[in-house]
Amino acid sequence: MAMSRRQPALKVEIPTPGSTPMRLGKVGLIALVGFGIGVAWPRLAGVRLVPQLPAAPAASQDLSGAPDEPPAASAVASARAPAPGLPPPVDTSPPGIQPPVVGEMQVTSCRDAGGGRIQTCDAVDFDRVARARLSSLDGCEVARRVSGVVSLGFELDFTSERVTKVTSGKASSIDETALKALLDCYRQSFANVSLVGIPHQHQRYSVFYRVELKAPLAETAAPAGSEAPPASITPASGMATVSWDTALVRNAPDRDSKVVARVLSGTRVGVTGRSGDWYRVKYDAKGREGWVFRTSIGM
Repeated sequence: MAMSRRQPALKVEIPTPGSTPMRLGKVGLIALVGFGIGVAWPRLAGVRLVPQLPAAPAASQDLSGAPDEPPAASAVASARAPAPGLPPPVDTSPPGIQPPVVGEMQVTSCRDAGGGRIQTCDAVDFDRVARARLSSLDGCEVARRVSGVVSLGFELDFTSERVTKVTSGKASSIDETALKALLDCYRQSFANVSLVGIPHQHQRYSVFYRVELKAPLAETAAPAGSEAPPASITPASGMATVSWDTALVRNAPDRDSKVVARVLSGTRVGVTGRSGDWYRVKYDAKGREGWVFRTSIGM
């Protein structure tokens, strides 16, 4: 009978009282070092573990300080816009010049560079630069005092690309003194005009325009605070209704005269006279009268 192999005996160690604290201390030290590394590593590596809140106050400050911010521009525009329902503002500027009536351009002759006359001329497009200047005489004082027809001639030289001469024709109906002053205005207006870019076939042209000057706009001449002369008042009768939100009643048919009352929209007034664009009305139950502008009562 074979003998069985003898198993080694188990050995059990019972820790002594002084060995346990030493091992627990090592575990605590390792845990502390690991915690420190876990806290410090994201900061050193530049990694953000939680989202950052937006800086709302700073963004608000930047927007409000923008000089060309659309809301601010809208606020300025709305502040300048007229209030709805109010009557249009009355123009208090002095009367201007009525625009001249400019006729069609006539080509009277054309020549080559040497001055030789050419039989058939093309319709050079001088209108492109001329018509606007012929229609505007706001800076010409003499145009405020004259009316009539002026025949204006222009010499066009495409070699120098300039207007070389401005003259008047026999069809002019303005007196000589006024015509001379008017020509000076036109010469100054065309002194720096360039003919560059204007289609043409020849080098020199003579062209004419017929310009009709109208009489200056009439101005109501009534001294402030006084009635207009009786001869300028046309008797009238009837009733009218104030169409503006507030109609200004003045003591004379003049926009610079004194305002004596304000009549609200829808008020019925009695019309007793007219002077140009002004109507004399009875505006209250006591029968007091004053002047209102025609459009304020729908006239």
